[in-house]
Amino acid sequence: MAFLKVEKKKSGIYLSVVETYRNESGTPCHRRLFNLGKVEDYRPDTLKKMGKRLYELGGGDVKDLLGEEIQEFARYNYGYAQVYSKLLKEYRLHKLWQRIIKRHDLKIDLANSILLLLLDRLNQPCSKLCSYDLQSEYLEMPALSLHWLYRSLDYLDKYSKQIQKQIFNTGRTLFNMTLDVVFYDVTTFYFDSEVEQEGKLRQKGFGKDGKIGKTQVVFSMLIDKDKRPIAYEVYHGKTYEGHTFEDAVKRLKKTYQIGKVIIVADRGMLNKANIELVEKAKTYEYIIGERLKNLPKTEQKKLLDISKYTQEFVMPDTEHHQADTKEDQTLKDIKIKYTTLKKGNKTIIGTWSAKRARKDEYKRKEKIAKAKDLLKTPGKITSKAKRYYLKEKGVSKEATQPKSYEIDWQKIEAQKKYDGFIAIATNAKEIEVPEVLDQYRHLYQIEHTFRTFKSYLEARPMFHWKDERIRGHLCLCYIAYTLMNHLQLELKQAGKPHSERHIRRSLNQMQVSLVEQGKNRFYMRSKMNASQRDILNVLKIKKIPNLSPENAMKKYINWY
Repeated sequence: MAFLKVEKKKSGIYLSVVETYRNESGTPCHRRLFNLGKVEDYRPDTLKKMGKRLYELGGGDVKDLLGEEIQEFARYNYGYAQVYSKLLKEYRLHKLWQRIIKRHDLKIDLANSILLLLLDRLNQPCSKLCSYDLQSEYLEMPALSLHWLYRSLDYLDKYSKQIQKQIFNTGRTLFNMTLDVVFYDVTTFYFDSEVEQEGKLRQKGFGKDGKIGKTQVVFSMLIDKDKRPIAYEVYHGKTYEGHTFEDAVKRLKKTYQIGKVIIVADRGMLNKANIELVEKAKTYEYIIGERLKNLPKTEQKKLLDISKYTQEFVMPDTEHHQADTKEDQTLKDIKIKYTTLKKGNKTIIGTWSAKRARKDEYKRKEKIAKAKDLLKTPGKITSKAKRYYLKEKGVSKEATQPKSYEIDWQKIEAQKKYDGFIAIATNAKEIEVPEVLDQYRHLYQIEHTFRTFKSYLEARPMFHWKDERIRGHLCLCYIAYTLMNHLQLELKQAGKPHSERHIRRSLNQMQVSLVEQGKNRFYMRSKMNASQRDILNVLKIKKIPNLSPENAMKKYINWY
């Protein structure tokens, strides 16, 4: 009979096929049939294939080697619940949910309802009904009723101010959040409807999404230099963005009781009332975009004289701010020339860059091309005339006669002198011009924040009708953004930066399968990649084992 012999020697472990036989005298003996060489010369998978093949040649069934057949019954995602429930606890929001439940003696599962809505918002945004239908996709998810999900929005609205304050205070105490400069801006979220509601949030107004005829709400937000949220507010759709600024400043002073702060905002916030408001606050200073075209002609003349732009500031290109190397970053830096002009208590800083001039010229040419297309179909012009340098040829005497348009070349020539120029106003006295410019350039951070709300979190279009549900939905998006941004900052500080898309892809792939073998059921975890390990290590989350008993998952998934 032949068998496999393993011999341990100083030079390694050797394999051979040896046969047992009896010699002439009947004594058992061995003789070597084949030398297979050293074990180290074979990969484990090669030895496995050899073993299976030999077993099959001997008439055996490979299934016998595997034991009883393994059958998969279900597959769940565990990454989202594991990661974002941990972040919710870092912000201590679960404690706030507990207080709300106790205060109102709620019979609904508020904490898990909010968590489910957050996970779907961060995973694959969908309707509340869709969240209800797909809740079983998450590991160990407790059963939730549909009306619980809708009711949770009501409580998010009712306690939105406390939620914002909790997020802000936690950021200051736990994450060493400093608040010396804050960034403020306004955007709009539209509805999938044109029906307005008198006296309600849903109103038609100037939409920043370019949606004409849609109802909308106005959403204002304050963030710090790391895009950590400070506060937000929701206004009816007709609200002028400049009128929201006063409310934001008053809330900063009343609610957060912070020290000296520089508020950075776009030119839409610049009006006399807003400037006076900040100056009266004394503890606040401002850096705000100035409307260069609205300045008096004498001041415009000085700020448009390129010969006065004798000083230079090198600014990283915010469109390519994640350069791969220092050499790449140098190539992408933008040289900004600037000059200053004193006007009362404030300083107006005029800036010019060649890149911005090329961009302004390109945009103007695009509008001219669009204007030429519109002239071919005058019926489509309507309210778009001024936007695309179009003017009426003359006033029609008969109302029924269609209007006639032509390109306003005089206006186009007048616009050219502003190519590349931007003005910034500030009353900050203790910082130099380069720092003012550096702080103002960071205003793009809040634009990126709004982009996250609109694209990644899909905050709009909205389908809710009641004001409390609209505000609750936006509060949900605000919390989701807070958790996502915090995770990105933690990864970046650990030297493992991940984009929103990369994080979503990594968490989507964190799955477990419920399998059965014989009478035993257990969970089998999918193979982890480097990105998933980065996320768990940074947040100090315990990894799920490769194989776990069916009843062992509760200690890894933190449903409430």
